Amino acid sequence: MIIARDVAIEAGARPLLAEASFSVHDGDKIGLVGPNGAGKTTLLRTLAGELEPEDGLIRRSGIVGYLSQEAALRQLADEEVTALERVLTARDIGNLERRMERVRQQMEEADGEERDRLIRRFSRLDDEFTARGGYVAKAEAKRFAASLGVKGDDLFQKVATMSGGQRRRVELARVLFAETDVLILDEPTNHLDLDAKAWLMEFLAGYSGGLLVVSHDLPLLDASITSVLAFDGGTLEPYRGNYSYYTAERTRRRAQRLRERKHQDEKIARLEEGIRRFKGTTEKMAKRARSWETRVERLKDQRVELGAKARRIAVNFPQPEPSGRTPLKAGSLAKAFDHNVVFVDVDVDIDRGERMIIMGLNGAGKTTLLRILAGVETPDLGVVEIGHKATVGYYAQEHEQIVAGTTVFDHMRAVAEIPDRDLRTILGHFLLADKVDQDAGTLSGGEKTKLALAQLVVQGDNVLLLDEPTNNLDPQAKEALLGALRQYRGTLLLVSHDTDFVEALQPDRMILMPDGETGFFDQSMLDLVALA
Repeated sequence: MIIARDVAIEAGARPLLAEASFSVHDGDKIGLVGPNGAGKTTLLRTLAGELEPEDGLIRRSGIVGYLSQEAALRQLADEEVTALERVLTARDIGNLERRMERVRQQMEEADGEERDRLIRRFSRLDDEFTARGGYVAKAEAKRFAASLGVKGDDLFQKVATMSGGQRRRVELARVLFAETDVLILDEPTNHLDLDAKAWLMEFLAGYSGGLLVVSHDLPLLDASITSVLAFDGGTLEPYRGNYSYYTAERTRRRAQRLRERKHQDEKIARLEEGIRRFKGTTEKMAKRARSWETRVERLKDQRVELGAKARRIAVNFPQPEPSGRTPLKAGSLAKAFDHNVVFVDVDVDIDRGERMIIMGLNGAGKTTLLRILAGVETPDLGVVEIGHKATVGYYAQEHEQIVAGTTVFDHMRAVAEIPDRDLRTILGHFLLADKVDQDAGTLSGGEKTKLALAQLVVQGDNVLLLDEPTNNLDPQAKEALLGALRQYRGTLLLVSHDTDFVEALQPDRMILMPDGETGFFDQSMLDLVALA
């Protein structure tokens, strides 16, 4: 259970929420909604205990499981840990199994009394593992991981060598596998395919603990929640019902406030007109006018707050200088991490102005290929060629280019030598104007996405490599990005699992990973996009 009383949170010195009181009990399934930058992620981190509130009180009881919005993991205590071992650590038996494996390996190399000693030690560890339900839990952990798309050889791959999407699925499996009393999930459907999303919805629907979730996946919210907390002008407004009910009720409440405000303003206007007419007349009428002035001030203090009108992001990629006919080319690319061969013999040949999408199942190497083409990762075999007059801009799904400890404005200065006034204008288009001096590491996932896109805008590159650019974006920001990319006349290479976004963008060709087969893109391939 979580109880919050009069909680206030800030990002940097910017207030996000004040005097918020609510609770999460067993059986509560609450969706936390609001635009990018409203403070959803900061509030979840505060409730999970990662941050302290600026004011107020938070009480937790039971085990709280928290899934961060970020795909990147914190530094792992053991860089050798595999995906399955990482999931098992949620119940504190993963480390025990690692100790068993180390002793087993030592047994193979030892002999005599040392081997006998190790056998006895292994037997004791095995008894402890069995007593803790380790073998049953291991089978259950495999089931959780497989349901989220981590199975087969992936279970035994080192987490440190996995892509951002794979790591995030491992972390989600770990959080769900833990025996929690409260789940706090920040964008849990990012990087999940359709089957994994369906399984997650079923799991959350049957979860008996308290749930607080942030997601731009509206079907998930509709299927899995029974109430909503909505950020509204630095406050939280509660709604009973699912997301569909919230959207309808929000419209109804605003219409009601508008009507009440209109009646209040009309009443104030009538009184003010009377004051103007009678204030300079007889003493009796002037006295009445003065009483009306007091009444007007009281009515103004009691006026219904309408809330600030929602600001809209404006994305516009400048039309770049044209590149040569083939801006990007790669031949016979191969990449492996330890014994995990991601792909071999992949060719890329993209024409100027073409829109190409990289497709494939989870773990097929889509992100790895894009990182190699961007020059962030080095191929084990093959070569990448940047064409005549081609300049490459890369958007990383893990926001690698966003550095903690550096302000938003300094991020913009680092990529473009243009006047500060112009940089501020562009940040304003991305709704980041009030965050120019904020540490970029404290931005929400959606705000980091906007900052990374703003950097691409000022760079003016004629080749854009985009890795899941719609993750963490609210619907309006996603629509703005789509409109900008439709107008962009440069070359585009995209990784995305967002079927609506891909369908609207209408790619020309596709690369199917891990084999690297190329072909023309058509609507029949959208099902594979959803499985990515």
